[in-house]
Amino acid sequence: MDDEWSLKINYFPIQTVEIMKVVVTGAYGLVGTSLQTVIELERTKEHTFVFVSRLQCDFRNAEDVSRLFRQHRPDVVVHLCAKVGGVYDNMNHNYTFLKDNLDINMNVVNACREFRVQKLINVLSTCIFPDKEVTYPLTSDQLHRGLPHSSNIGYAYSKRVLHVASCILADTSATQVINLIPTNLYGCWDNYNIVSGHVIPSLIHKAYIAESDGTDFGVLGTGEAIRQFLYADDLSRVILRFINYSEKHKLDVIVSPPERDEISIKCIVDKIVNIVGFKGRVTYDSGASNGQLRKTTQCDELLQIFPDFEFTPLERGLERTIRFFERNYATVRK
Repeated sequence: MDDEWSLKINYFPIQTVEIMKVVVTGAYGLVGTSLQTVIELERTKEHTFVFVSRLQCDFRNAEDVSRLFRQHRPDVVVHLCAKVGGVYDNMNHNYTFLKDNLDINMNVVNACREFRVQKLINVLSTCIFPDKEVTYPLTSDQLHRGLPHSSNIGYAYSKRVLHVASCILADTSATQVINLIPTNLYGCWDNYNIVSGHVIPSLIHKAYIAESDGTDFGVLGTGEAIRQFLYADDLSRVILRFINYSEKHKLDVIVSPPERDEISIKCIVDKIVNIVGFKGRVTYDSGASNGQLRKTTQCDELLQIFPDFEFTPLERGLERTIRFFERNYATVRK
């Protein structure tokens, strides 16, 4: 954490409890559903989890959020709720992404303050880092050094405000704050919408349709942009570890596979084509935006805390995700 965000006032020790009530916001999106699955698989029973969807609480509404916190009195909040979309959805709706996410984030932070929550775990994103004036690989202390890429400036600033507000909360209260900053996420429970989905799920859906219909597989952009992709179940396992973490009162952690796992969108397309079994032609629309060309991160921040953590290899995660999509095509979000 940069010193500029530290208010350097009284430190409040964290009160520990054996069994904590954990409220998860946005619990039925990609990470929330993954988290539920991982909890079930790992038989994590030491805490009581309350999974809240947007149908149960409109997190844009302050009264709804206060009512939820008053009802459950959480010890821990895992804040996943957000309005999210792919690069083109962000480009077309930057104001809406800013407004909705500002409302969501401030309502959650305010409720944590009002109801004296012991721990707040936020999920940010590497896409909110500056587009320029940074040193690669990215580190969490560079988050506020410049403007984010214009393609997602609304979403980026809403997450930056969440970061600042949470840090002030940690500096002025007993609430421990952990800001997790994952790189590009993908996984079984994603939104596979071709227009509004993130890059991997939308590409999977396009490849599936092209293979089924015998048409070309069209990719927006040149495929030159490079990314590191994080399997959603890996982030879920990290979240579970941090629920029990108490060493630091305020912490920012990039969650990313190693720098050597960086890959171009074109190589991702090739891997998807191979797994889907698509035999047709792949075309690239060079007139479409590539988004931010690079946002390389490193895994050191996480591995310094959990040195035994292992990331799911991209090929294995893609295989699981694509087979899940194929088996559940009728019911997945798309």
